[in-house]
Amino acid sequence: MTTITEKWEAEQVQSEIDHHTPTAGAMTGHILANLRKLSNKLIQFNWYIKGPNYQSDQHLISEFRTAVDNEFISIGNRLVEWNEKPASTTAEFEEYSMITEAGENKYLSADEMLSMIVADIQTSQMFIGRAIKLANNEEKFGLTSDITNLQSLMNSYNRKFQARLGNEPLDGYLDEDEED
Repeated sequence: MTTITEKWEAEQVQSEIDHHTPTAGAMTGHILANLRKLSNKLIQFNWYIKGPNYQSDQHLISEFRTAVDNEFISIGNRLVEWNEKPASTTAEFEEYSMITEAGENKYLSADEMLSMIVADIQTSQMFIGRAIKLANNEEKFGLTSDITNLQSLMNSYNRKFQARLGNEPLDGYLDEDEED
């Protein structure tokens, strides 16, 4: 009989292996970590956003946060169905996320907050694109479908936030091929 500690240690070993040899599950784990931290940031911005567009900005942020939280739960459940072990603690989300948080962000202007959301969406899209490719290669088509739906959702909200800022949808977006 395997103990809880032994199961946890085995999960950590597998997580380290997956981190160095990307799998759909591991890449999707990064997506989940990004979604969790993005949700926290959206709560902060919802509380502290100010300005002449306060009500519409707050509504858009709240709507996006609800969508992010729903996707987080749905995709996390899909990973568990595939016998993956997605991150489930704050420490793990911190380790695997590329999204940053800071207490001082509450003092940013509305446009600065919305620009940060756009940047976070675009960062998330990098991982989403990679996860879709990996899930397809691994023939995890249900996971591919869920992640593709997330990609569409992120594109939609990217457009909304960019429009609010007076930008074109892909302004500031750096295609991952351009980074290499």
